[in-house]
Amino acid sequence: MNWIKDIFNTKSDYMFKVGDWINSYNKGIHRIEKIVDEYFDESSTEVNRIGEMAPNKTIVSKRFLNSKFKKSISYDSCSDFFVSKINAEQKAEIQKFISENPNAILELDAYEIPETQEVYNSQLKIDNEKDLKSILKIIDFVETGKTYIEIFNEMQRLELEHLKPERFGNYYFQFISYNNEYKNKRKIWRKAILTKIQ
Repeated sequence: MNWIKDIFNTKSDYMFKVGDWINSYNKGIHRIEKIVDEYFDESSTEVNRIGEMAPNKTIVSKRFLNSKFKKSISYDSCSDFFVSKINAEQKAEIQKFISENPNAILELDAYEIPETQEVYNSQLKIDNEKDLKSILKIIDFVETGKTYIEIFNEMQRLELEHLKPERFGNYYFQFISYNNEYKNKRKIWRKAILTKIQ
C-alpha cells in the first residue's frame, strides 16, 4: 500500500532515522527510538514471499508532546505507513517548548519504553481431552521461543493439523511475540494462550 503514500508525500517523508521528530499513529509529537525491519514468514498470507523484507517497517517512538503541545511522555509502536515527519510549525513548537522547559528532554531520554507485544490470532476445534492435552504441550513448546514454522511442524508431529477448523473453532489459540524479536528473518513467538470461546 506504499503507493498511497506516494500520492500524498515525497520519498523523504517516509525515509526515517532514529532521533527524527514525527507524527505517529497516536496523536502528538514523537521521537523515533527504534526502526525494525519486518519480514514475511510462514505466519504471513504472502506465502510466496517468505524471507523477503516487508515493504513497511515498524517505528518504535517516544511521545514528547500531545496534540496541544503539552508535555505528555509515553510511547507508540506502529507501521511507518502511519508515520510522517513534523512540519515547520510543529518543529518551531518543539524548539520553543524545549527552550522554556530544558529538563523535559531529559525526562524523555530517561523514559523507558515498556515491553511491546504482537499477537497472532487463530482458532482451533478441540472436542476431546487427548487433543486438549496435546495442545498444552504446544504451549510449553512455544515458551522456549519458536518461529511459526517450528510451531506448525511440532503440531504436525503431534498429529494436530485436524484441529484447524474449516470455519469456526471453539477455542482461540494466540501466539505472542515480544519486542519485535526475529531470528533468521522469522518472528519469534514466546507465549501461547488457549482460551475457550464462550
